[in-house]
Amino acid sequence: MSDNGPTITVTRGTRTERSRQKQSSSARSRSSGWGLPGPGAVVAGVVGSVRAVWWAGLGAAATVRDAGAQVFDALVEEGKSWEQAERKRREQRARQVRTVTEERDALGEAEERLRGEVNTALRRVGLPSRDEVEELREEIGALADRVERLARTVDEHDG
Repeated sequence: MSDNGPTITVTRGTRTERSRQKQSSSARSRSSGWGLPGPGAVVAGVVGSVRAVWWAGLGAAATVRDAGAQVFDALVEEGKSWEQAERKRREQRARQVRTVTEERDALGEAEERLRGEVNTALRRVGLPSRDEVEELREEIGALADRVERLARTVDEHDG
């Protein structure tokens, strides 16, 4: 997420000093005469409080709506940024894999060419190739096994 989080500023619903004075003077005028508020003042106070709570609720709803839109927009931007970064990272990895694969294939081809050239050079001077030497080793191993079996058979008949 980005370091610049959404900023919420409430600019609506501020009460002015003038509206506070108006409310307190109207409540005083409806007093019972003994310094206590009369029934009209109490009702007016309750109605005023209910109205203030209603307006506070509307203000909270409006603020949450506006803030929610800001947060949503911030999340959308963060998601776009994250997706772009992930796409770049995946593309970089794919390039690295392709490079390694191409290098390995090129190395294998170079090795095969070199082996072919060495075998060609060995044939020109009359030496056997690597494959021919391996075949000879296998044949010698097979002959050694036969000789060993033959020797055991001779030993069994003589003994």
